[in-house]
Amino acid sequence: MSPAVGRGNPPSRSASSSTIVAETATGYHLLKINGYSLTKATTPTGSFLPSSPFTVGGHRWSIKYYPNGDDVETADYISFFLVLEEEETNMGLTVQAKFKFSFANQVKKQPSLKYRPIKTFNLEDSCGWGYVEFIKRVNFEKSDDLRDDSFTIRCDIVVVREIRTEETTEILPVESFVPVPPSDMNQQFGDLLETEKGADVVFEVGGQTFAAHRCVLAARSPVFRAALYGSMKEGDTDGVVHIEDMEAKVFKLLLRFVYTDSLPEMETEEDVICQHLLVTADRYDLHRLKLICENRLCKYISVSTVSNILALADQHHCDGLKKACFSFLGSPANLSAVVASDGFKHLSRSCPSLMEELRRGEQFPAMPPAARRLSPPRSDSASTIVAGTASGSHLLKIDGYSLTKGTPNGSFLISSQFTVGGHRWRIRYYPNGFSASSADFISLFLVLDEKVKVQAKSDFQISYTGQVDEPPWLATMKADTFDGAGFRSFGYEKFVRRCDFEKLIRDDSFTIRCDIVVINEIRAEESTEITTTAAVVTVPPSDLNQQLGDLLESEKGADVVFEVGGQTFAAHRCVLAARSPVFKAELYGLMKEGDTAGVVHIEDIEPRVFKVLLRFMYTDSLPEMEEEDVMCQHLLVAADRYNLERLKLICEEKLCRHISVGTVWNILPLADQHHCDGLKKACFDFLGSLANLSAVVASDGFKHLCRSCPSLMEELVVTLALPGSHA
Repeated sequence: MSPAVGRGNPPSRSASSSTIVAETATGYHLLKINGYSLTKATTPTGSFLPSSPFTVGGHRWSIKYYPNGDDVETADYISFFLVLEEEETNMGLTVQAKFKFSFANQVKKQPSLKYRPIKTFNLEDSCGWGYVEFIKRVNFEKSDDLRDDSFTIRCDIVVVREIRTEETTEILPVESFVPVPPSDMNQQFGDLLETEKGADVVFEVGGQTFAAHRCVLAARSPVFRAALYGSMKEGDTDGVVHIEDMEAKVFKLLLRFVYTDSLPEMETEEDVICQHLLVTADRYDLHRLKLICENRLCKYISVSTVSNILALADQHHCDGLKKACFSFLGSPANLSAVVASDGFKHLSRSCPSLMEELRRGEQFPAMPPAARRLSPPRSDSASTIVAGTASGSHLLKIDGYSLTKGTPNGSFLISSQFTVGGHRWRIRYYPNGFSASSADFISLFLVLDEKVKVQAKSDFQISYTGQVDEPPWLATMKADTFDGAGFRSFGYEKFVRRCDFEKLIRDDSFTIRCDIVVINEIRAEESTEITTTAAVVTVPPSDLNQQLGDLLESEKGADVVFEVGGQTFAAHRCVLAARSPVFKAELYGLMKEGDTAGVVHIEDIEPRVFKVLLRFMYTDSLPEMEEEDVMCQHLLVAADRYNLERLKLICEEKLCRHISVGTVWNILPLADQHHCDGLKKACFDFLGSLANLSAVVASDGFKHLCRSCPSLMEELVVTLALPGSHA
């Protein structure tokens, strides 16, 4: 944003939200086949036996059972189809639904149809939808699914009744019972560096020594990896690695960055230290540190420093920093002052190719010819073009993403109308792409909902957690002209590839945020001084967790093995000690565990749970999990055991979303036993509903809870008796 804008009234800002809700009805039908061998012997290939009609979602259905397959090509299989059965007067009726066939004896709980495709049923298609090769007959007849010449098929159905848009009064997500703090992994690794616990390498730099951990250095830098583990392995017989051509204070900052992925603010000589650090970052292939140093050096470019910084940028291939130097020299006044300095003369002698590039003016073609010849300027003046703007945002929540996937390619779902900058807008969401060329993508477009001409900038972002991020910086984006009579929409035909998106979505819902800046007026103002804006160096987000995750996968430098349920897992003592005080005591302290082979035996944890636990300790994040509610209960117990407070809170927060009549009696005692106050409060809140409480009280789980946790029952009674309780 231009500095002149800040001197006037601040731009107006508005915010709104809406939700696309997929309303569904669910049900299932059990079809029992008594006398399977007889149905096989008497029903030819291509012929079927129908179930009785049944109703789900207000529509009548039936199942077609083909004992010898749907056609000649599938004669070795059993086929099942779901068919819509309605009166002939409803011939034009179409119904969208998901379905799943399974053997009833294999179903332990309500199956999830989240990722099942939506099919369109109508009366004109008498075959319906199903599985021509549900199971090969020879395999089925050997399985436990066939007992006493009979079996039962279960067909689960989700009928999409309506997809509608609702206005939302709350923009922020509903208050969470369990606030999860941000990651503190960098702080924990910083503490590991400070304490030197488990350090296995010493560096000697400028007469000072620094203890560190080989595996952390190897995870962060390919150069350190080669130096400490590979063919370039360094170090004398005492395990000391000598570092030449570097100051001790610079190496100390380098180590701190390797462990924390951040640099402290430096009160003095930041420009000098950042130049040294940039050289060091290039030496050890620490790309993000190099970009941070570039970014900080941009603000130190001046007449007295630009010659030195430009040479440094050119030597170490820092394109952003080099561009910032050329931008500074694009001012005739700056260029004249620099040309007269001793630093420029040295630069001319030492970097002739750089001088030739400067003389050609390739980096600033808008510079006047006189400046390119290094001539002094005659006069300077400046003015500012100010764009008066109004900004705002809209949140569009998609509840039931998998159901919206039934929307055909080229068709869209639309948000509620909202206002930004005095104009009415909507968002179009294309679950299966805008056109045939984008059928594998999600498309998003902003639409002007009135017939006027408006200039605006816009950008979309997706939140998978419901948390609202800070608005993006739209200053560098070009403005689009929305014309009510012509181009009414702009957006992204290929916003995100659907297969990538579906790896990140949680609980079948996500939120789209659209930020808009409407340009109301553009005017010119005189400026009293010339300002120069350096090119921006983009610093990527921290990748510390990704690099440590790769370290776990590679097992490079692993020095401890865990045996869990018959499976083994290699890990690094120092990483575990940094993250968990319990592991620190077990691996380094008085509780030190492990047999002579360095194997630590872990009891009372499933291997799949321990694998996810290890992954969290290296990455500070959890993957998407099948049976998330069950896994999170096991992980919560493990997190409490190893004093992983953040993991425990993450599990609490996830379990809050799985509280139901069928689970609350199990989750509540777990929360009480492991002192999970937020999760316990969420259970009590759920039971505050009379309908929920009545259903839970009637269950066997509640009776068991009364017998096993009488004090918890007393607390529940007291809580529900308080004023304001629903029950």
